[in-house]
Amino acid sequence: MSNTNWFGKLFNRNRGGEIDFGDILLDGKNLPQFKTENLEGEMVQPISRKAFSTVLFIFIVLVGISAMRLFSLQVVNGQEYSTRAENNRLSKTVIFNKRGIISDRNGTELAWNAFTDNRDFPLRRYIDTPGFAHMLGYVTYPQQDSRGNYFSTEYKGVSGLEYAYSDRLNGQLGQELREVDSLGRTISSYATQKPVPGENITLSIDSGIQAIMGEELARYVDELGFVGAAGGIMDVRTGELIAMTSVPEYDNNILSDGSDRTTIASYNTDQTLPFLNRMVGGTFAPGSIVKVFIGAGLMNEDIVDPNYRLFTDGTLEVPNTFGRGFTVFRDARNNGIVDFFSATARSSNIYFMTFGGGFGPHRGLGIQGMKKYLNMFGLGEKTGIKEFNELSGVVPSPEWKDKTFGEKWVLGDTYFTAIGQYGFLSTPMQALVAVSALANDGRVLVPQLAKNAIPQVRREIPIGSSDMQLVRDAMRQTVLAGTTRSLNLPFVEVASKSGTAERGVRRSQVNSWTIGFWPYQDPKYSFVVMAEQGPRSYPYSVSRVMTRVLNRMNEEGLAEEYFEKKVSGTVPPAEN
Repeated sequence: MSNTNWFGKLFNRNRGGEIDFGDILLDGKNLPQFKTENLEGEMVQPISRKAFSTVLFIFIVLVGISAMRLFSLQVVNGQEYSTRAENNRLSKTVIFNKRGIISDRNGTELAWNAFTDNRDFPLRRYIDTPGFAHMLGYVTYPQQDSRGNYFSTEYKGVSGLEYAYSDRLNGQLGQELREVDSLGRTISSYATQKPVPGENITLSIDSGIQAIMGEELARYVDELGFVGAAGGIMDVRTGELIAMTSVPEYDNNILSDGSDRTTIASYNTDQTLPFLNRMVGGTFAPGSIVKVFIGAGLMNEDIVDPNYRLFTDGTLEVPNTFGRGFTVFRDARNNGIVDFFSATARSSNIYFMTFGGGFGPHRGLGIQGMKKYLNMFGLGEKTGIKEFNELSGVVPSPEWKDKTFGEKWVLGDTYFTAIGQYGFLSTPMQALVAVSALANDGRVLVPQLAKNAIPQVRREIPIGSSDMQLVRDAMRQTVLAGTTRSLNLPFVEVASKSGTAERGVRRSQVNSWTIGFWPYQDPKYSFVVMAEQGPRSYPYSVSRVMTRVLNRMNEEGLAEEYFEKKVSGTVPPAEN
């Protein structure tokens, strides 16, 4: 159809003519002439009923899901989300409390709080004099993430009393509620829970004496080349610890801060083990200090009269089984003729081997008898001190040897046990408790660190007071004319016993021990000092440490509470 005809038809509409519907859109007659590749002549298809139903269904489902979600947000969880929204506007903040202060028996602060401008919580600070690190321990502080939020809000005790008393020292945190704007700026704040300070703790420790002992032990170790040392003083009436120290030690301020990584790394690689609390966490061959506890058994069992005089020449030759030669046991020296008092004072190995294990015509306690009395005094078992994890030690026996090595017990094992060698191991704390029991007539006390502690008696040793006194007399003789004469002081009467335990296959190193108590006639305080792994040829025993401690206590005005006026007493004379 030409353009003229088309316009003509359109014009004729006004004259009453009708227009074909197809003419309005396109000329159906000429449809095949259109170029369909240019979309000419294509008819638009209407939406099918099926497609329309599918779209409608999807729309209804989406509307339903949205409605359900809206119902959940506003009705089911409306309160929760409302609270969250409110909390976004109200910020809760921890208010840190003060950790409890640890003080000595005289009120001197040993661990306290130090406040700084750039911290929300106080730092922990410790007395900086030697001797306190292992006893006090250290803490780790509350921790923040990279955005400054605290994911750990508690002080955590890591060791020592900071660990043992952590719950008491921590107290209770407080809480502050802050109203903030959209930028996190504080509009107002108020405390909803006030912090509760931790409990303050007063120890039985005398910090002046503790510091002296720490200094003198460190001095002895440095001068003579020992690996480490430990020492303690205990009230034999109550079990209260007056001093408890171990060297070498760490700096608990550095460990709590955690920033000096070089020093901390050096602690971990130090072969002298500065983290080891040798008073309770180390076991050491005790040597001749065990002779006084075996001596108490000898007296109680009437194995030998204390005045019986035994000839010794420095050796003990024991026939081997089936008569094949002899095994020779040697003394440190030829002590000649000795009785119980001089044998203790001079530390005669031959005397205690003879009556401990038995030899020839002389009856001995035997290994089971020795073990019975050694265990009575608390050797080879934990002392019960509650603040520290302690080791139990070993008193050798046939059962122990069979279980440990799968071997039979021989007489030589008995002899070496009688002088604190072979497999014998003890902590210094055990030795301190044991000598306290000698001093107080047989009460084995639990060592305690609280001032004015109620005594806790683990057992009463069934040995008569007169027999206990014989042992105390022998220990006094050791000070007057024996191996601990440095402790023969003008201002206090001390009774003691030394011990040297050989170490290593070649016995080239030793542990040096001294135990004792004062005053001799009315004992009130016991002590132990031990130096670990030093040269065999050391010039003087660790008893010199206790001599220096007592002298300094007297010189520095610490003697009034602990020393009484010296009273002369009589003891059996020493043999020459």
